[in-house]
Amino acid sequence: MMTTKHTLAGLVLLSGITLASTGQAQDTVTLRLHHFAAPTTPVQTQYLEPWAKRIEEQSDGAIKVEIFPAMQLGGSASSLYDQAKDGVVDIAWTLLSYTPNRFPESEAFDQPFLPTTGEATSMAAQEFAMEHMQDDFEGVHPLAVFAHSPGKLHTKDVSVHDIDDIDGLAIRAPSKTMNRYFTRLGAKSVGMPMPQIPEAISRGVIDGLTLPFESASALGVLDVAQNHTFFDGENGLYTAMMVLAMNQDKYDSLSPELQEVIDNNAGIQEAQQIGHVMDEAEQAAIDDIASRGEGQMIHIAEADQDKWKAAADKTIDEWIAGMDAEGYDGQQLYDDASQLVEKYTKQTQ
Repeated sequence: MMTTKHTLAGLVLLSGITLASTGQAQDTVTLRLHHFAAPTTPVQTQYLEPWAKRIEEQSDGAIKVEIFPAMQLGGSASSLYDQAKDGVVDIAWTLLSYTPNRFPESEAFDQPFLPTTGEATSMAAQEFAMEHMQDDFEGVHPLAVFAHSPGKLHTKDVSVHDIDDIDGLAIRAPSKTMNRYFTRLGAKSVGMPMPQIPEAISRGVIDGLTLPFESASALGVLDVAQNHTFFDGENGLYTAMMVLAMNQDKYDSLSPELQEVIDNNAGIQEAQQIGHVMDEAEQAAIDDIASRGEGQMIHIAEADQDKWKAAADKTIDEWIAGMDAEGYDGQQLYDDASQLVEKYTKQTQ
């Protein structure tokens, strides 16, 4: 009789523990995602918002993602990575070039005339990062590493038809490598985060800037900078490596089941999807500007890019030498990046 009573009491206690655990597992985890871009940018509307919905549905509502664009949670664009690393936010989307010298291997993707499509280059960036940059991501759990569609050159008052037109212009570039490149071309290179660009071009602080059309359109700068220079051929002028990074402690705090939901929506397929979204948005923005007949669409044929690419080769060589001096194999990093872009370009054609 005593044994039966103890057994029943044990079952009641075990049942209570089980119910409590179940209730705890079903508590909603809210992840705050912070980024620098406008709320209308295609990466938010066509990727991040559907991604957040997928996470919520696949977790049966146990995970909710709240998105805060345009630095709504405070800080500067250059602080986004540390916001994720330090747990100020749970997830951040940022450019690695916003923190110069912190992700040196990633600069292989900053080199001029490296990228092809956003989709292929993003897949290459993801594989490259997983192979070469795992130690760089200490403190965060990278969900996707990717790159935007090749950027074009947009200018306000002066149109750029050939390399001589660059001389003396103040050009905003996205990375120290591209700053070096435009300086080599005779421009005054100006570095600044994306949110500062509209005011800078409107006030004449800069004469022009490099951005993909989809970003320039979302920022509203195409109403001011109405001369657009394209570099024809398979390889575009430049790109920049980006990351969607989750705080590692936050990821580790999730149950294995919820970690699996996150993992199923991370990795190379997500990098590919983001790149694809960017490519589609890029073409849509170009078509929109062309249909309005505003400004000039200037195309520099591949056969006329020799001087541009000669300057690019010198910029790449300078970067390789600098990496070698820091103890890296710069040539190997650049070759790996180039070969991965070529591999995924062929795979996605």
